[in-house]
Amino acid sequence: MTGHTKFLPRGMRATVALAALWMGFLGAACSRQDRPEITLRFWNGFTGPDGRPMQQLVKEFNRENPDIRIIMQRMDWYTYYNKLFVAGIGGRAPEVFIIHASNIPRFMQANFLRPMDDLLEKEMGLDPKDFFPPAWNAAGAEGKQYGIPLDVSIHGMYYNKALFRKAGIVDTAGQPRPPRNQKEFMEALRKLTLDRDGDGDIDQWGFVFTNTRNNLLVLMVQFGGMFFDRENRQCLLNSEGNVRALTWCRDLIHREKLAPSPENFIAWLGFRQGNVAMAFEGIYMLADLQKQTDLDFGVAPMPTIGEQPATLASSHIVCLRRDLKNPELQAASRFARFLTDHSLDWAAAGQVPARLSLLQSERFRSMEAQATFAQQLDHVFYEPNQPFNNQFDTEFNEAVEKALRNSETPQAALDRAVENTQRAVQRHYELWDQAKNASSEKGLGL
Repeated sequence: MTGHTKFLPRGMRATVALAALWMGFLGAACSRQDRPEITLRFWNGFTGPDGRPMQQLVKEFNRENPDIRIIMQRMDWYTYYNKLFVAGIGGRAPEVFIIHASNIPRFMQANFLRPMDDLLEKEMGLDPKDFFPPAWNAAGAEGKQYGIPLDVSIHGMYYNKALFRKAGIVDTAGQPRPPRNQKEFMEALRKLTLDRDGDGDIDQWGFVFTNTRNNLLVLMVQFGGMFFDRENRQCLLNSEGNVRALTWCRDLIHREKLAPSPENFIAWLGFRQGNVAMAFEGIYMLADLQKQTDLDFGVAPMPTIGEQPATLASSHIVCLRRDLKNPELQAASRFARFLTDHSLDWAAAGQVPARLSLLQSERFRSMEAQATFAQQLDHVFYEPNQPFNNQFDTEFNEAVEKALRNSETPQAALDRAVENTQRAVQRHYELWDQAKNASSEKGLGL
């Protein structure tokens, strides 16, 4: 013995030693108990205003589940998918991650996603019938469920109430009246597009194209256009409805002079600065606008410019890494259930929850803007959902840009896009068919 214990009587020395041993054991046990037993990495692209509410949800989960620690990492969506794909190839993918519904086929075919069918009722206690069907279906592929939809991210119309009042576009009660169809939309544009100082340059635009890709997807569907056939083997981007929609948009810029060419105007910034009266955008823009005290804005369903009502939607899907085993699998399932159970907190930041029961809640109805976006649920469509989406998007964006700049006719631009996209589609299915044949010969099946 060392220190002052050597001066104690022999019996007391033993007692002190035993007490010290017991305290050491308790200290070690408490130390182990204080540390989470399981650590899970959670990746997403919520780098904007939506990052804060998601971070708060992670903190709340960690507080309520001391045996699990979630570490969240956010990356910009533009680089996120490449990093996630590379991590999956290298066996370093996070245990839990978010992807958009349109990326389900790509990650499923790369074998990165764990099917959740066996977890839904037993581990998560979820009823598929409680989810908005298009969102639930978008998270599945080839008869299996590969994720839990967290929300329905819908596009609608934002409008400047002050500019509407000033232009006299109001109802009988004097309240701003957003347009509902093409006729009302064009009438509003002519009143809202102004050269205030008479110098020949437009100072206030009635409408601008913000995200031309998303704006055109919506209008093409409204005009009856299609993007692929039912088997997703033939690109239909140059179908008659799509050509008419793109022609209408080009004419709005170059013939009617009622919208600026996209490359000549910082579109969304113009709306936020009060120089644009209307813009078609996603609900995810809501949180930033609500913080802006000098902009009197409103939201409305997307006006029906074509023959049928339609608007674009997507969903953020909660996915699990393919090779998860217990106890990490149980912990990840608990976290996924937590996120969907708390999706009203997520909706408050600018989303529509995917759970039907939450859509009917009083709390959601009190979210005026979100509830307005949700009025369109009956006619939403999900963006093209194929493993060759990158090639399609590249060709689609180039065709739209050339047509809106009037450097190529809409028909010619879309014809070229189909030709180039079809090469990518053909390559994909040739490789896929070869893989299936090889697998069948080995008795593995795909």
